[in-house]
Amino acid sequence: MDTLAYTTGSELDDEHKEIHFDLGYISKIPAEPSNRRRDEIQGVLVHEMVHCWQWSAYGTAPGGLIEGMADFVRLRAGFAPPHWKKERHDSWDQGYQHTGYFLDWIETQYGEGSVRRINEALMNKRYDEEAFWTGLFGKSVQELWRDYCETLPGQSGNEAIAVEGSSQKLNDSIERKWE
Repeated sequence: MDTLAYTTGSELDDEHKEIHFDLGYISKIPAEPSNRRRDEIQGVLVHEMVHCWQWSAYGTAPGGLIEGMADFVRLRAGFAPPHWKKERHDSWDQGYQHTGYFLDWIETQYGEGSVRRINEALMNKRYDEEAFWTGLFGKSVQELWRDYCETLPGQSGNEAIAVEGSSQKLNDSIERKWE
């Protein structure tokens, strides 16, 4: 397997999903500190489960947005692994935790349910970057990314900052998942 996990439609049809997980990856996760292996397995499963229910604008949405939304849910569910860091990059759609933290900032700045609105907006039309982001938030994604990057203290270039307590579960994670 070339990746640690992936989700695909089943042989029945695209409505039935399969999640594939690399057991070799699981065996290499240290059991300590306490519950590290369990939390990583749950985090990967949360990420992959998001792919079962998220929309992709008929396959036209950027892959970084799709992966970032899955990692946003993983982050909000309290399963961010200790190696994740908020980082400033050249592009908002680096994917995974980079876009996940960006989406977390959007959720904080524009209100609870903002990422859910992003997912809903990807349901019935093709992705048009300018119309998509300005329609949802009144700004281009580049403007939103610039605003987000300005909140990352002490960074110049691509330096990273550790996120304190990022792997601690949120007490209200059930309410914060896709409703």
